[in-house]
Amino acid sequence: MRNIAGTFLSQMSSSADHLREYLSLWPKTLTDLDRFLLALRLGEYNNPSLATLADLDNSTIGAGDGRVPNLPSRIKTINRSTLATKSLELIRSVIGTTKWTTGAELLTILEGLGKEFHTAYSKDPCLSNIVRRVMNEIRKEVESAYSARQQSSNANAPLSVNTASLDPNTDSALSPPNVSRVPSMTSAMFNQGADDIKELLYGAAERFRSDSVVSGDSADSRGGDESGGKGNGKKKRDPKSPNRGQKSESIALSSRAKKLPPFYHVPNGKHFTNNIMESIQEVLGEIDESNKAINDQAALHIHSNATILTYSSSKTILSFLISAYHKSKRRFKVVVAEGAPHYGGHVMAAKLSQEGIPVTVIHDAAVSAMMPRVDCVLLPAHAVLANGGVVGPSGSHLCALAAKANKVSTIVVSGLDFKLCPMYPHEGQDTFQDLISPAVLLPKNISTTIDFENDSLVDLLSPVHDYISPDLVTLFVTNIGGFEPSYVYRLLVELYHPEDPVVFS
Repeated sequence: MRNIAGTFLSQMSSSADHLREYLSLWPKTLTDLDRFLLALRLGEYNNPSLATLADLDNSTIGAGDGRVPNLPSRIKTINRSTLATKSLELIRSVIGTTKWTTGAELLTILEGLGKEFHTAYSKDPCLSNIVRRVMNEIRKEVESAYSARQQSSNANAPLSVNTASLDPNTDSALSPPNVSRVPSMTSAMFNQGADDIKELLYGAAERFRSDSVVSGDSADSRGGDESGGKGNGKKKRDPKSPNRGQKSESIALSSRAKKLPPFYHVPNGKHFTNNIMESIQEVLGEIDESNKAINDQAALHIHSNATILTYSSSKTILSFLISAYHKSKRRFKVVVAEGAPHYGGHVMAAKLSQEGIPVTVIHDAAVSAMMPRVDCVLLPAHAVLANGGVVGPSGSHLCALAAKANKVSTIVVSGLDFKLCPMYPHEGQDTFQDLISPAVLLPKNISTTIDFENDSLVDLLSPVHDYISPDLVTLFVTNIGGFEPSYVYRLLVELYHPEDPVVFS
């Protein structure tokens, strides 16, 4: 089966063209993937809790408001934490089940999964970010294993001892013997000028990168089963390596994998798989502990007697405020913009009131009028982009603009475990934009002669998201700490690799 799997992988002209054919060798794994994608398309990971007014007592929200009882009772949003956890568990299952041997093969499989996820649900960056994070962990493990092999090779290099220093008749007899490793890159560096050192440090890296692109003809890219040259003889083939007659699993797979350095095509041991599994488990733990890490910072950003404005509903901000009120004993007031047309702010206000927190509900058009009385604005994030901008709920851009005009701090409270995206807002407001049914915009219980449904000249649009530029954001409060938008680029380097795809398409 290993050779058959290697044949399928070597046929992948792109990372996902033959992924299903490859996974068909493990029917249970393919079934798990299909079940996950079907559940995603059918909305089984939707979470209506924060926008469900039917679960709340109308008297708590205000039964006198005629709009509230007639709002849609199941305004569904994706439960993204559950979605990220399920996708990681699926990735872990695929890695543990399939018969891959090299880092290049594993990256190709992950890229194929990323394309499957993107095809099933392209409007949410959550799944793509999770795949990119796992790919980055794989790259780290491959490079770490390569460094360990290099250090071991240098440690086992032969020693060159200057026996002249051992002659008692020489003046150097009192000095220690001259011991050096052959070859010595360090000694070569210090025996050359500054320009030569620069060439050695940076020029070698560039040559290595260019050599890796055309490494299909090198001995390393063939898994070490060919001789390095005519005069060196043939290397002894490892009995654990794939059959030489087949296109082995250690050969470059997709067009992207062909550009990887040769050591990505070297077979790895069992410890490599264990390290990848541990890295995935760490990401799962990070997602589980995300809200706790954010709530621990509540006392640093919320002060007593403050007035805080927030927009619509957000689990993260709700938990953040409750933690500040009860755990940190801060006493403050909250102003909630209702977030029309779904009125998630009504639900947010009801839940804050149940926790004993004083709250005032305002309509969205009154945000600018209320801003002079506010000390800070808390906004949620659907995604954090590479330039430090934020994709938030539709209407949050209005809050950020009003806050900047009134010199009020805008704090984005969000976990970055799966929301940080290496994408720039080239499409402006359309970045990750989605349009939902405009039925909520139509009046249901208001006696009126206006008939929008039959008026062909009237278009009704209900966009889901807003883009907030980084100059409107004062601070990010995340599970890894607080920082300004200009620091986002540093986090991208830590979490993602620049050579991994930005969009799986």
